[in-house]
Amino acid sequence: MVCAQLVGCAALSRDQTSSIARPARESIRAFAIDGRISVTRANERVQASIVWQHSAGASDAIDVFSPVGGQMARLSSSPDGAQLVTAERERVVAPTAEALSARLFGSPLPLTGMPDWVLGRAAGQPVSAQRDAVGRFEYLAEAGWVIRYLEYENGDAAALPRTMDFERGDLRVRLRVDAWRIVE
Repeated sequence: MVCAQLVGCAALSRDQTSSIARPARESIRAFAIDGRISVTRANERVQASIVWQHSAGASDAIDVFSPVGGQMARLSSSPDGAQLVTAERERVVAPTAEALSARLFGSPLPLTGMPDWVLGRAAGQPVSAQRDAVGRFEYLAEAGWVIRYLEYENGDAAALPRTMDFERGDLRVRLRVDAWRIVE
C-alpha cells in the first residue's frame, strides 16, 4: 500500500506502539497516516477514510475513501498550489488545499496547521494550551481553531495522537488515526 511507496517508513499498529521508540515530536518532518475523518457542521455530516502522506517540503497527498471503501478523490498540495482529482477524473486546481477541501467535506479543513496539530504540536504560537502530566497537549487554541486531543497511542511522552477534534464555530472535524508511519 502507501508504505511500500515511502522509503524508510515504519508502520505502527496499536499493539506495537507501547514499546516503539519514536523520534522527538518536534523532529518529525514526514509521515503517513491511515485514518477516519468526520466533518460536522450544523446538521450535516460527512464521513470518510483517509490515507494522508505529508512530506518535509510541505507537500501533501490525501486519498479520500467513502465509508464503503471506494476512492472518492485525491487532494494534493505543494508550495506551488493544490489540486483535487475526483473518482470521475474531474480535476480542479486552487492556490490552497483548504479551498479544495470544502468541495469534499462541505467546509474548508484547517490543512495549513494540521500537519503539526496531528503530531501533537503547535503550528505557530498558541493563543492558549493545556498539557497533560507527561507534557503532551490536551488542548490547543491556534489560528482560530481549538484542537482537543482525546486519545494518544499510549501513556508515553513521545506517543502520537490517535483521536483529536478540531473546532471552529459550528464546524467540528474529528480525526481518528488507525496507523502512523514515520518517514525517516
